[in-house]
Amino acid sequence: MAELNSKKAIIILISVATVALNNTVNAQKLVFIFGHGLYASPLDQTFKDGYNKGLGVEGGAGIGWNKTFIMGTSGYSSFSSASGNGDGNITIIPLKAGIRQYLIGKLLYLHGDLGLASVKSKISSAQSKFSADFGAGVKFGGFELQLDYDGFSKSEPSGYASFIGLKAGFAIGL
Repeated sequence: MAELNSKKAIIILISVATVALNNTVNAQKLVFIFGHGLYASPLDQTFKDGYNKGLGVEGGAGIGWNKTFIMGTSGYSSFSSASGNGDGNITIIPLKAGIRQYLIGKLLYLHGDLGLASVKSKISSAQSKFSADFGAGVKFGGFELQLDYDGFSKSEPSGYASFIGLKAGFAIGL
């Protein structure tokens, strides 16, 4: 009888330790990958005059500790040309690095990214342009919803082509 009770106690102890260890490991995920869909609307007047809404996708990874993560992101966005714009649609392929900082647990975060974007229209070949974004997001389990101010440098006319982006997708911790 004492041997049966000690076996039950060992099984219970192992079960409790396994659950506790699993929760600790899950809470300390240091790496995650993500994918988002993007809906974008041009902001500055010259970009808004030449192009309508944009659609795209992005993906990336984060590595970090506690509430701070270093991020790497790439994507593809296409903005349809407005009527009368002979340049045609514009495509943007960014490659950026940045930081994500969680503010409230792993629920609310701020982020910022810098990098280069390949920008191409129907009449111009791809050009590398400075690109940056910053924004805020919320995370519910694996689902993320993010609002960004994004854009790239331009030369004619000189300045910054900016847009506001609404991103939604999933993140998976590794």
